[in-house]
Amino acid sequence: MFRVALFLILPAVILPAQGRMRPERPRPQLERREARRDLKRDMIMTRIHQMRMNRIQNALGVSSDKARAISDRWAQFDQDSMARRQDTRKLREQVNSILMGPGSEDEKNAKLRPMIDQLTVHQKQQQDARQIFETDIRSALTPAQQGRFIILIEEFQRSMQEAIAEQKNEK
Repeated sequence: MFRVALFLILPAVILPAQGRMRPERPRPQLERREARRDLKRDMIMTRIHQMRMNRIQNALGVSSDKARAISDRWAQFDQDSMARRQDTRKLREQVNSILMGPGSEDEKNAKLRPMIDQLTVHQKQQQDARQIFETDIRSALTPAQQGRFIILIEEFQRSMQEAIAEQKNEK
């Protein structure tokens, strides 16, 4: 009898207590960490912008205003293409997951076909955006400056990739 009463009373006592639990409080430490990460990213982007301005001005022999305008356009291109790169990375991860996961080859093909089509669209969009970016910049430069700018872009990207790889190795 005692057990029966216990089994009937215990849930009646516990269930209402669950509704009185405190709501989850915001996590200020997490918010501060995200704010620091955003601040750090903004500081890095500002330094990259300044480095680009200096390199553009020195390599192309343009005024500081023109170097700033080119660097601004480059920053805009980076910002615009960042979302496409993230989407592409997520799609590639999904493709890899499907390829490594269970299922027959036909099932995998059926799942992968739309993803591969979407990857192709992303690659085309990125190529088009890069072409527009380069055309925008080159239209305001002499042929010699255009050649220097093309080389500058390649060198800058290579140095950024090396710096990122170096940073990853330090962690």
